[in-house]
Amino acid sequence: MAEQNFSQRVYRMVQRIPSGRVIAYGGIAALLGTPRAARGVGHALASLPDGASVPWWRVVNAKGEISLTHHRGMLQRSLLEAEGVRFGRGRRIDLKKYGWKG
Repeated sequence: MAEQNFSQRVYRMVQRIPSGRVIAYGGIAALLGTPRAARGVGHALASLPDGASVPWWRVVNAKGEISLTHHRGMLQRSLLEAEGVRFGRGRRIDLKKYGWKG
C-alpha cells in the first residue's frame, strides 16, 4: 500500500512538470520529501501502464541524460525534442536552461 501511495505521489508531481522542462529522478524524490528515493521514482515511472497521461519523458538522470535504452530512450528523446528541449554535447540536456525546480 505504501508503495502504491508513493507511486501516486510521483505521478501527481510529474504531471506538474511543464512542457519543455525536465527534472531529475532525484529532484522528484526531493520535492516529495524523500530525497534518497530517486530509484523509487524510476521504478514508479517504469510501472506506468501504457497510455497513462503522466509525462514520464520529462524525467531524466542527474546529469541531464536519458537513462532509458533502445526504443524507450529514443522515444523519450523524440518527445522531449518535440517540446523544444535541445540536447548538447554528450547527449545531455542543459539543466540550467531546461530544468524545472517545482
